[in-house]
Amino acid sequence: MTGISLNLPEDLSSSLADLARMNGQSVSYLAMDVLRDDIEHEKTLTAQIKLAVEEADQGKFASDVIK
Repeated sequence: MTGISLNLPEDLSSSLADLARMNGQSVSYLAMDVLRDDIEHEKTLTAQIKLAVEEADQGKFASDVIK
């Protein structure tokens, strides 16, 4: 694993620590888990947007399918 350092606002740091404690996890594990989920979500969203733009460029629109 690669170590990183983050400077977080106090409220975010406290929320992260509180949630980790409530779930019996380390702050590092919870942060890694949240980052992993967010990165996967962003990758999926980016791919969907790219596909939608490509389809729009080809003249394919959702409104045409619904009719």
